[in-house]
Amino acid sequence: MNHPVEPSDIRLIVSDMDGTLLDDEGNVPDAFWPLLDDLHRAGILFVPASGRQYQTLHGIFGEHEGLIYIAENGTNVVQGGISLDLEPVEPPIIAPILDWVRSTAATGADLGIVVCGARSAYIERSDERFVSQVRRYYKAVEVVTDVRAAALDDVVLKLAIYDPACAEARSGPALRGLDLAAAVVVSGTDWVDVMRRGANKGRALERLQLQLGISRAQTMAFGDYLNDAEMLDAAGHSYAMANGHPGIRARAVHLAPSNSEAGVISSIRAALPHLQTGRVHAR
Repeated sequence: MNHPVEPSDIRLIVSDMDGTLLDDEGNVPDAFWPLLDDLHRAGILFVPASGRQYQTLHGIFGEHEGLIYIAENGTNVVQGGISLDLEPVEPPIIAPILDWVRSTAATGADLGIVVCGARSAYIERSDERFVSQVRRYYKAVEVVTDVRAAALDDVVLKLAIYDPACAEARSGPALRGLDLAAAVVVSGTDWVDVMRRGANKGRALERLQLQLGISRAQTMAFGDYLNDAEMLDAAGHSYAMANGHPGIRARAVHLAPSNSEAGVISSIRAALPHLQTGRVHAR
């Protein structure tokens, strides 16, 4: 790990979840909870930033005081259960993407789509393997016969395409090839997210910094995958995880130990040694 001399005025720390803060089993390390308390006492805001929906993130962190969530890859910023900033997808992009997923799946490809609304996620594919993958990231999810019709009364924040082991090689390029007015980002080994053009975690972070009066130089950020790129750019102290995508490791200023080694926690402790040390306790 490399890390800077102790930053003098860190006020905001933002971290991706999967492959970054969470361990390989998808759990928050026990050592994080006393760190979160120490950050709160020091007046430093911690912001989970994820492709996961807000309901899932809230289920992980509960009612811990002061948390703001950057959910759905930056399209939903939530504090106290209230959305501060929403960036819905443009409605005309929904039908072409659904058509591509359905027609490609009809050829035998292992594809699925999640229409991600502010209230719930919607899926048509109902086999247990797909549903279990979806429920890892979407606590509020409904299995419906037509995802587009089901989402008419919701605010659609993004479309998530499940393409196991082929997301970067197949779905990402194919969806970009549709030449739609949308952002297409590979958000994991198996997932591609389609959002409003320009929407990403970095833009959400920049808006939050402006709202809070916190500068880029006062911000630390941690990420591991391509959907974290703009978020790292928006932080003066950017960390890529050792297990991260090569493009992200090249983009960040600093390298943190892997998520399996609790690299977010050790990097924060190393960079901010003045934090009080609490005791590990269960949450």
